[in-house]
Amino acid sequence: MYKNALKEDLIRVVEDLDGTVESTDTIAKLKTKIENSSTFESDPDFVKTLIPNCMDERVSRNEREATLEKQKIELAKLQLAQLEKEIELQTAKNKALSLNPAAKVEEKQFGTNIENMIKSIKTLSLPVPTRSENFNLFFQSLERAFLTKKINDEYKSEILINLLGERAHNVLLYIKKEELNDYEKLKSIVLREFQLSRVFKLI
Repeated sequence: MYKNALKEDLIRVVEDLDGTVESTDTIAKLKTKIENSSTFESDPDFVKTLIPNCMDERVSRNEREATLEKQKIELAKLQLAQLEKEIELQTAKNKALSLNPAAKVEEKQFGTNIENMIKSIKTLSLPVPTRSENFNLFFQSLERAFLTKKINDEYKSEILINLLGERAHNVLLYIKKEELNDYEKLKSIVLREFQLSRVFKLI
């Protein structure tokens, strides 16, 4: 009944049987504690089921941790790629400004316009919801604001990412760099991810 069980699995079983685990306990000692427990004496089949259950929990936990670590790495790669792109863009801008000083005024005006668009859309739309079931209403209000302000498609994704703030991190894990300017794609990923987070909370 101990096939493929690790020491940490046996420790969990002993604890679940209300036993005491010492730091010096060996695998053999843990097995003895399990077999000498009152639960094993009264219902050995239950204990035989408990052992593989603890093993399954350990495997699932390790898989979740591995997935989370992979997501962190992917996010770091994406952030690095964005940083490299920003540096490349800034280098090109600096070169252009050195050749055409008048472009500096245009660049400043462009940055101000983006900031103003974000502020006005934020004022006209609902706040980013904390409950996943409210995201449909959020997008309805956001798209009405886009229509009201006549926002070009090329700016919609950037505005959405700014409105999401830190919550955009999960979304950016699942979108390719070339899709960052695709508002409809970004919207579908947001709806999917926050719907999934709701399901996991229910579970």
